[in-house]
Amino acid sequence: MVDLGDITVRELEYLRAINDEDSPISITSLSRKLGRSASSVYEEVNHLVSKGLVCKGPEGVYLSSDGKMLLELVDNSHRIIETWLVSLGFSVDEACRLASKMETTMPIEVLRKLYEKIGRPRSCPHGKPITFSMVTNKA
Repeated sequence: MVDLGDITVRELEYLRAINDEDSPISITSLSRKLGRSASSVYEEVNHLVSKGLVCKGPEGVYLSSDGKMLLELVDNSHRIIETWLVSLGFSVDEACRLASKMETTMPIEVLRKLYEKIGRPRSCPHGKPITFSMVTNKA
């Protein structure tokens, strides 16, 4: 199972950039998109491949099923934390900013409890769905 504590901000940036594409993306295109050198991107992609989060194919790189699951976990973590912060009285913008700082550091056990405590919301304050089963299922 993927774990939020195992992801860095840099890795998350790469995963999101790769995920934004409808098809595999080349190292060159990814390097342009991220504004980094191709050699730096190549190294980080290999690192993500070794973690099982990205796959390489003849057409380029793409997320593995674990990479997709991790992004889903991070996105839903953000949405749950954001919803909770709004319930505490923070503005939506402030809640979003703060949730971005906590989205990868909140243990899944805490997210489960928090999700239950705030009434198992179906969406965040921005209207984006809270969909993942990792919060509701004890994995």
